[in-house]
Amino acid sequence: MENVQGGFRGFSLVLDLGLDRILIPLAIIVGLAGGAMIGAELAHLNAPEMQFMR
Repeated sequence: MENVQGGFRGFSLVLDLGLDRILIPLAIIVGLAGGAMIGAELAHLNAPEMQFMR
């Protein structure tokens, strides 16, 4: 029974480390995409209007 519990704890650790390796890059990508969206909206709001473009 102790071997089963020890094996389960080891397997749980491997899954936690694997999940961590997926979540960190995903959080970075989501943060960069969010920053790009906010930057694009701010650039759009601060752009001068071209009313008399000829």
